[in-house]
Amino acid sequence: MEATIFTGWIYDYLTPHAVALKVAHPEMLKAITAAKKKNDRADAEKIADLLRVNLLPECHMLPEDIRELRRILRYRTHIVRTAVKMQNKMSGLLMEIGAAYNKKRLNGKRYFNRLLETVEEIPQSVKELL
Repeated sequence: MEATIFTGWIYDYLTPHAVALKVAHPEMLKAITAAKKKNDRADAEKIADLLRVNLLPECHMLPEDIRELRRILRYRTHIVRTAVKMQNKMSGLLMEIGAAYNKKRLNGKRYFNRLLETVEEIPQSVKELL
Protein backbone atom coordinates (compact mmCIF):
# COMPACT_ATOMS: atom_id res chain seq x y z
CA MET A 1 0.00 0.00 0.00
CA GLU A 2 1.11 3.57 -0.61
CA ALA A 3 1.69 5.71 2.48
CA THR A 4 -1.06 8.26 3.23
CA ILE A 5 -2.21 10.25 6.24
CA PHE A 6 -4.06 7.26 7.72
CA THR A 7 -1.60 4.52 6.78
CA GLY A 8 -0.74 3.93 10.44
CA TRP A 9 -4.29 2.97 11.33
CA ILE A 10 -4.66 0.69 8.30
CA TYR A 11 -1.23 -0.84 8.93
CA ASP A 12 -2.09 -1.64 12.57
CA TYR A 13 -5.45 -3.10 11.54
CA LEU A 14 -4.04 -5.32 8.77
CA THR A 15 -0.81 -6.48 10.43
CA PRO A 16 -2.37 -9.36 12.45
CA HIS A 17 -4.11 -10.65 9.32
CA ALA A 18 -1.24 -10.35 6.81
CA VAL A 19 1.71 -12.61 6.09
CA ALA A 20 3.75 -9.60 4.98
CA LEU A 21 2.72 -5.96 4.81
CA LYS A 22 4.75 -3.34 2.95
CA VAL A 23 4.20 0.41 2.78
CA ALA A 24 5.51 2.24 -0.27
CA HIS A 25 7.31 5.55 0.15
CA PRO A 26 5.09 8.09 -1.71
CA GLU A 27 7.83 10.50 -2.86
CA MET A 28 10.10 7.78 -4.20
CA LEU A 29 7.16 5.98 -5.75
CA LYS A 30 6.09 9.18 -7.51
CA ALA A 31 9.50 9.47 -9.16
CA ILE A 32 9.38 5.86 -10.36
CA THR A 33 5.78 5.72 -11.55
CA ALA A 34 5.30 9.22 -12.97
CA ALA A 35 2.59 8.97 -15.63
CA LYS A 36 0.17 11.27 -17.40
CA LYS A 37 -2.79 8.97 -16.82
CA LYS A 38 -3.27 8.32 -13.14
CA ASN A 39 -6.02 6.29 -11.54
CA ASP A 40 -6.22 3.77 -8.72
CA ARG A 41 -6.17 0.73 -11.01
CA ALA A 42 -3.07 1.89 -12.92
CA ASP A 43 -1.33 2.82 -9.66
CA ALA A 44 -2.14 -0.59 -8.13
CA GLU A 45 -0.77 -2.37 -11.21
CA LYS A 46 2.49 -0.37 -11.07
CA ILE A 47 2.88 -1.02 -7.35
CA ALA A 48 2.26 -4.75 -7.93
CA ASP A 49 4.87 -4.78 -10.74
CA LEU A 50 7.43 -3.03 -8.54
CA LEU A 51 6.71 -5.48 -5.72
CA ARG A 52 7.08 -8.46 -8.09
CA VAL A 53 10.57 -7.39 -9.19
CA ASN A 54 11.55 -6.36 -5.65
CA LEU A 55 11.94 -2.63 -6.51
CA LEU A 56 9.18 -1.21 -4.30
CA PRO A 57 10.58 1.80 -2.40
CA GLU A 58 9.49 0.98 1.14
CA CYS A 59 9.13 3.32 4.08
CA HIS A 60 9.64 2.23 7.64
CA MET A 61 6.56 2.08 9.84
CA LEU A 62 7.30 3.16 13.39
CA PRO A 63 5.67 1.35 16.30
CA GLU A 64 2.26 2.65 17.38
CA ASP A 65 3.54 4.17 20.64
CA ILE A 66 6.21 6.20 18.82
CA ARG A 67 3.64 7.39 16.26
CA GLU A 68 1.41 8.49 19.15
CA LEU A 69 4.26 10.48 20.73
CA ARG A 70 4.97 12.15 17.38
CA ARG A 71 1.29 13.06 17.01
CA ILE A 72 1.29 14.66 20.45
CA LEU A 73 4.52 16.55 19.67
CA ARG A 74 3.14 17.83 16.34
CA TYR A 75 0.01 19.08 18.11
CA ARG A 76 2.06 20.76 20.84
CA THR A 77 4.22 22.45 18.19
CA HIS A 78 1.06 23.70 16.49
CA ILE A 79 -0.28 25.15 19.76
CA VAL A 80 3.04 26.86 20.57
CA ARG A 81 3.28 28.38 17.07
CA THR A 82 -0.28 29.66 17.33
CA ALA A 83 0.43 31.21 20.74
CA VAL A 84 3.56 32.93 19.39
CA LYS A 85 1.60 34.25 16.40
CA MET A 86 -1.03 35.71 18.72
CA GLN A 87 1.61 37.31 20.94
CA ASN A 88 3.24 38.85 17.86
CA LYS A 89 -0.14 40.17 16.65
CA MET A 90 -0.79 41.74 20.05
CA SER A 91 2.69 43.29 20.03
CA GLY A 92 2.03 44.71 16.58
CA LEU A 93 -1.26 46.28 17.68
CA LEU A 94 0.39 47.80 20.74
CA MET A 95 3.22 49.17 18.58
CA GLU A 96 0.66 50.70 16.19
CA ILE A 97 -0.76 52.84 18.98
CA GLY A 98 2.67 53.66 20.43
CA ALA A 99 2.24 51.81 23.72
CA ALA A 100 5.32 50.89 25.76
CA TYR A 101 5.18 47.29 26.98
CA ASN A 102 7.32 44.33 28.06
CA LYS A 103 7.00 41.68 25.35
CA LYS A 104 8.15 38.88 27.68
CA ARG A 105 5.34 39.63 30.15
CA LEU A 106 2.65 40.24 27.53
CA ASN A 107 1.17 36.74 28.01
CA GLY A 108 0.60 37.35 31.71
CA LYS A 109 -3.07 38.05 32.43
CA ARG A 110 -2.44 40.53 35.25
CA TYR A 111 0.25 42.40 33.32
CA PHE A 112 -1.91 42.56 30.19
CA ASN A 113 -4.98 43.88 32.07
CA ARG A 114 -2.87 46.45 33.90
CA LEU A 115 -1.31 47.50 30.58
CA LEU A 116 -4.72 48.06 29.00
CA GLU A 117 -5.78 50.19 31.99
CA THR A 118 -2.64 52.34 32.04
CA VAL A 119 -2.17 53.01 28.33
CA GLU A 120 -3.98 56.17 27.39
CA GLU A 121 -5.84 56.76 24.17
CA ILE A 122 -6.33 53.18 23.06
CA PRO A 123 -8.90 53.21 20.28
CA GLN A 124 -11.92 51.04 21.01
CA SER A 125 -11.27 48.95 17.88
CA VAL A 126 -7.78 48.06 19.16
CA LYS A 127 -9.15 47.17 22.61
CA GLU A 128 -11.63 44.79 21.00
CA LEU A 129 -8.90 43.18 18.90
CA LEU A 130 -6.63 42.78 21.91
